[in-house]
Amino acid sequence: MKNIVSAKWLHARLEQTNLVIFDAGMLRPSAAGEYSPVAMLPKAQRFDIKKELADTSNPLPNTLCSAEQFTQVMQKAGVNHDSLVVIYEDAGLFSAARAWWMFKAMGFNNVKVLSGGLAKWLELGLAVESNYTQASLKGDFIAHYQPDYFIDKKQVLSATKDANTVILDARAYERFTGKNKEPRAGMRSGHIINSYSLPLSSLLENGEAKSLDFIQTQFSELVGNATQIQFSCGSGVTACALALFADECGYNNLSVYDGSWSEWGADSSLPIAVGG
Repeated sequence: MKNIVSAKWLHARLEQTNLVIFDAGMLRPSAAGEYSPVAMLPKAQRFDIKKELADTSNPLPNTLCSAEQFTQVMQKAGVNHDSLVVIYEDAGLFSAARAWWMFKAMGFNNVKVLSGGLAKWLELGLAVESNYTQASLKGDFIAHYQPDYFIDKKQVLSATKDANTVILDARAYERFTGKNKEPRAGMRSGHIINSYSLPLSSLLENGEAKSLDFIQTQFSELVGNATQIQFSCGSGVTACALALFADECGYNNLSVYDGSWSEWGADSSLPIAVGG
């Protein structure tokens, strides 16, 4: 896969001087406390989607920060325009793809996601650290925001009436149908009208991607001849994992709805549907 690398691949490149590793793990919506992994990969720095790299003035969770904010944090982390960035999380594939998509949105393309994350690294018995690394030199990367990567509710509402656009929802099927209540308070149950369910969990096995052939089949059945794909989820995090897989399959014109169900489900003026 072009965007996803193995632990062995990364381990063989740990001494590369242009390598920057980020832990972009975060707690699931229903979990309490703070993200606290049992260990860190060598050279790993923290990539804080929820606070340091979010628009904290926005009441919605995890929304994208400004290009200026992203530039400042990445330069402090020593990211250069010619760096190789590898992103991981503690287990499975949940939030690392969000960081990957953020980099792409900010005009940086040499970025990979570590398959299996820290759990796979530990399973292979590879060395870890007890603390995050601090960059010794300031980087020269400057973010150039690409607005098509993240979209708002107006663009999604327009897409619900567009035959050339498919909206895919990464949440669990029971949340999509409205059978299960949302983990966040104040949310309606159901899904965006004319959207389709593609649970992220259905594309994973033991926290890693299933075969590309399998993933390609799932996408082709839902996307058909559409020329644009929009992705939604609970708060714009797992939607990025669907974008990651769509990119792997060769699809273009991909966009993530940043507010996702946290916004749509709380706004009674926006149309929803229930059932499959």
